[in-house]
Amino acid sequence: MELSEIIKTRRSVKSYDPEKTISDAELKNLFEEVTLSPSSFNLQHWVFIAVRDLERKKKLREAAWGQEQVENCSIAILVCGHLNAGKDAPKIYAEAPQEIQEKVLPMIHNFYDGNRQLQRDEAIRSSSLAAMTLMYAATGRGWATCPIIGFNPVAVSELLELTPDYFPVMMITLGYQKNEPRPRPYRRPVSEVVRFNSLNGPGL
Repeated sequence: MELSEIIKTRRSVKSYDPEKTISDAELKNLFEEVTLSPSSFNLQHWVFIAVRDLERKKKLREAAWGQEQVENCSIAILVCGHLNAGKDAPKIYAEAPQEIQEKVLPMIHNFYDGNRQLQRDEAIRSSSLAAMTLMYAATGRGWATCPIIGFNPVAVSELLELTPDYFPVMMITLGYQKNEPRPRPYRRPVSEVVRFNSLNGPGL
């Protein structure tokens, strides 16, 4: 499937066939593409928790205010942001030329150290880019997805045993579509959402 077709085909699907599964091998192949997503300083501020266990999915559904797709999908994925991703910089840059390490490692430390809000913002940005990659890559495989922010983050964090360094960015349901989605809702025209040179500039 061409990328343009994937973009036009992807929908937020809420009806899944609970009898159909996705194998570990298929899931690994998917995430090998997801982990190529861009991130600030290449710090890869993400961790994905893939929940297959039905009883745990039922508990996730409770934490997601009863949304049935969380229970019926093949795999419920929690996209987690890593607040202290900067501490992994020496490992990530271990094979980089020495002059790059000497320049970038102090830059990363000075940029993030002590700035909790920036750490959170960067984790959300990078994790969201990876989440979009996941949804497009899944669509290209014929799978359905739905991003979800409607859940209790404290309950989900406790259920999936997140440590203080990690927080929920969003949940994504993954599986096989059961019912046809509703017609695509209204989209604002390009001329309204793309402006030249300033917010007050002419539309495209």
